[in-house]
Amino acid sequence: MTQKPRVMAESVLAKDSLKRLIINLHATCIGLKLKGVTLPQYLRVLLRHLMQLQKSPGSLLEHRTRARVLLLSLGLSGAFVASSATYAALLIVRKIYSLYRHSRLHGRRSILPRTRSQTQLTTGGRIMYIPESKSILEMMTNNSANEKPTDQPEFVKPVAESKKIYIRPRDDDVIEHDKYLFKNVELGRAKNSQIFYSKFLNQMHVLSRILIPSVIDKNSMLLIVQIFFLVMRTWLSLFVAKLDGQIVRDIIAGKGKRFILDLACWFLIALPASYTNSAIKLLQRKLSLNFRVYLTRYIHDMYLDKNLAFYKVIFDSKSASSVIKNIDNSITSDVTRFCDATCSVFANIAKPVIDLIFFSFYLRHNLGSFGVVGIFVNYFITGYLLRRFTPPLGKLASSKSSADGDYYNYHLNLINNNEEIAFYQGTQVEKSKVLELYEILMDRTLMMDKRKFNYNVIEDYILKYTWSGLGYVFASIPIVLTTLSTAISSEDSNMKEFIVNKRLMLSLADAGSRLMHSIKDISQLTGYTNRIFTLLCTLHRVHSRNFNYGAIETLPKLITAVDLKRSDSSPQQNKQDIIQGTVQRNFNGVRIENVDVIIPSVRANEGSKLIKKLTFQIPPHIEQSSSNVNSVQDLRRVFDANLPFFDGPGSSLLILGPNSCGKSSVQRIIAEIWPVYNKNGLLSVPSEGALFCVPQKPYFTRGGTLRDQIIYPLSSDEFFDRGFKDRDLVQILKEVHLDYLLKRDKGWSYLDVVADWKDLLSGGEKQRMNFARIMFHKPRFVVLDEATNAISVDMEDYLFNLLKRYRFNFISISQRPSLIKYHDLLLEITDTTSGSWQLQALGTDEAITSIDHEIDELTQKMANVHKWELEREELRSKLAVI
Repeated sequence: MTQKPRVMAESVLAKDSLKRLIINLHATCIGLKLKGVTLPQYLRVLLRHLMQLQKSPGSLLEHRTRARVLLLSLGLSGAFVASSATYAALLIVRKIYSLYRHSRLHGRRSILPRTRSQTQLTTGGRIMYIPESKSILEMMTNNSANEKPTDQPEFVKPVAESKKIYIRPRDDDVIEHDKYLFKNVELGRAKNSQIFYSKFLNQMHVLSRILIPSVIDKNSMLLIVQIFFLVMRTWLSLFVAKLDGQIVRDIIAGKGKRFILDLACWFLIALPASYTNSAIKLLQRKLSLNFRVYLTRYIHDMYLDKNLAFYKVIFDSKSASSVIKNIDNSITSDVTRFCDATCSVFANIAKPVIDLIFFSFYLRHNLGSFGVVGIFVNYFITGYLLRRFTPPLGKLASSKSSADGDYYNYHLNLINNNEEIAFYQGTQVEKSKVLELYEILMDRTLMMDKRKFNYNVIEDYILKYTWSGLGYVFASIPIVLTTLSTAISSEDSNMKEFIVNKRLMLSLADAGSRLMHSIKDISQLTGYTNRIFTLLCTLHRVHSRNFNYGAIETLPKLITAVDLKRSDSSPQQNKQDIIQGTVQRNFNGVRIENVDVIIPSVRANEGSKLIKKLTFQIPPHIEQSSSNVNSVQDLRRVFDANLPFFDGPGSSLLILGPNSCGKSSVQRIIAEIWPVYNKNGLLSVPSEGALFCVPQKPYFTRGGTLRDQIIYPLSSDEFFDRGFKDRDLVQILKEVHLDYLLKRDKGWSYLDVVADWKDLLSGGEKQRMNFARIMFHKPRFVVLDEATNAISVDMEDYLFNLLKRYRFNFISISQRPSLIKYHDLLLEITDTTSGSWQLQALGTDEAITSIDHEIDELTQKMANVHKWELEREELRSKLAVI
């Protein structure tokens, strides 16, 4: 019974002792008396006392120093708690708002069409859900392996493992406005209007409009927050320098109690200092990633759009430069390096500048104006020397990046053509070329390191050793002057002054060294900026509707001195006159009238003419009453083998001629990827959904399913969103005799298999897949370029009859006269040198004559059938003997 009161008494004594200890710590550290202060009043009393210590100059210096540490720690802690609470509240509000929008927009898919992985907004923007725990490929593989296929689309729900990303809509007005900014800087039009002109600064000024579009943009906010933390880091460094001097003074003076208190302040100030350093690194990385996102989306908006800039870029005047020649490397690697270098240079310049400003004001009080002036004179001399010996790192970085792109692209070429190289046994040749490109890359890399060697020697000697020695000299100035003037040497105060000045001088030297190092970083950034600027200038030219396909602006004829004196003669050619042909869209057919088929080049309409004054029309007689656009009902119509797609008999044209006569060029003009140069040339094409062009080389998407290959260029999201079913694709595969592909796996699930279809399918299967695409999209007009040269004769006959049975209007490009029987019109290119041609309707005397010639050739071949049979019997007899 006596043990319990004893325990209670001991606990009361422990509480009293702890209370006295806390009261004594507050009184000793900051001079705060807590007698009579209750717990709810504690925080208010503490903050009021700390503010009074800061305002009253008569308080002890130690108390003011510790009060600053406590105020800073409390401020950062409060800011962290407030920001966390605000962020949590925003997440809750956003979640509630998303649920509210989902409930309101349920069933209104015409306003927000929802696909399996994204939401299309009415503004043109998109909201995408990216799985974070599993890759899309892994999820598709698991779904195809574990789930049974159904006809209903399966939407990806935004679960906790998915990340929501908003992609803002493309602003064509901004791109059109920026085109002139890039052009003015590229041509250097601001040289005469500026006293100080810097190509690098002008390029960065234009690029900054992309990286930071507005003042209220999130990148601008991140930049402001980063500057705040940089200032905070400098202030903490200044405070730590003072605290370091106090700790050394306490150790030398033997003041153990003050040493413990100052050491506690040291560990306390380490918390916001560590948080500040980590925040600066995080903000720098976050800002670099945001810059990369903005710049990449800006490039994609021009590079991948309906203007086909990704194709037309090969015709630009700068297509031979390393930036455009290796444009894949420029869009991926150069953008990343540019964004990282930009953020790194900003941090490496902003932090030293802030340090120089703060530390200079403080050192001016200790060293005097003479010492601060001496420091900056030293900086200017150092900057001049380093600038003088700095190698051209911008050009070296650009050259190295170009060699890296060449080496990467050649490896990509090996991957894309590995089978052909294996057939030719071209390993040694390819190895020699790869080694040559690798040696060039290594030479340029080593050249860059060699050029930096002498610079690094001078830089290290000046920044590390010379500045450190001068730091000791400047730090000792106030001590020497005080001792000489008073003839009294105070070891405690002198030690504290020397430690503080030495630490600040070392920090100032480090700031100056980083500022000098930034000269080298800026030189490298200049090379990356120039490559990115060249890329964007090229994309702006190609993306323009008035793109001249690389044609020079000067006249092809020589301009004499007499002509230059005339006021009416100008060596400049109007860009509007380079491409003078007319394009008529939404036409109820395909018509080419008086078109010169010319290869795009710098010579424009004076270039090589493959075909002259080409004229034809499909169908020959246009009915104005018939529809020329595929409606949504046509696209959603269930496939029925007994029902033709279109009304009317359908019309067909065969373009016949030898190799390199310009047959495929006709398809390029119809697809509007080649221009019509001559003024009297007219191209009339149907609407976008009513025309389908099949190139010679079948294309298959990388990393796509079999369904994606059939419906290309439609995406799988749009496929299900429009109401299509997998059974429609199965019926189409049966129609083109590719349904046996589904037997390679468990039925329809083979449509979800992801494979490299370019290598998995044979040549004939690839071409039949093109016909499956035609049957799926149901275009009213089809252009086929050597679409059946890898297909057997019987299958070729079946596919062309299939097109005629479903009443497609199609144009075939081939060099085989055997295709005449499937077409109504024949366009034969008779002379490759003069570009002459002949158009005739099959059934006329000329067509019958050409068919007779083909029959004669087949008859001559049939005469050798008996000889071939004897050879076969002879080979069989030899095989039986063996």
